Amino acid sequence: MFILDNLEDPGVTTQGNAWQFFTDGVMGGVSSGRAQIEYFENKKCYRMTGNVTTENNGGFIQMRVQVQPTIPSNNYTGIYLRTFGNNLIYAIHIRTSYTKLPWQYYSSKFFAKNKWERIELPFNNFGQSNFYQPKKFHYRKIKTLGIVAGFNNFQADISISEIGFY
Repeated sequence: MFILDNLEDPGVTTQGNAWQFFTDGVMGGVSSGRAQIEYFENKKCYRMTGNVTTENNGGFIQMRVQVQPTIPSNNYTGIYLRTFGNNLIYAIHIRTSYTKLPWQYYSSKFFAKNKWERIELPFNNFGQSNFYQPKKFHYRKIKTLGIVAGFNNFQADISISEIGFY
């Protein structure tokens, strides 16, 4: 297991990279929200909330962080995260050196229950967003990880207390 972030240094991963928050506004959408560090249900976490709307060709809010290729060379099989949600579906988006355009990524969805739980997402469950990307990727090629609320109209509310590789 490799812990990427467990909020020991809130806002910064164990690799020293800061989290960023953005919305579909970068592409003309009108979704809104925020990501902040807080205590929620007795845990320090990143909490992302907002209004996701598909108006004006939009449909997402996201908190994302860069990943350096200095992950120890164990044979990881997936990403894990500790979440507390609002009983809705969210996604992890992975970008690699092969995903150059904004709409290119690898994605795996998960259901965020209204309780703290550990979720494991095997790499082989991540699908490509475009047919011209390679079908699979190696974890050492990951450049960014994003927690995404999107592609439907809804009120997002998800908390993450830890994220890493297993």
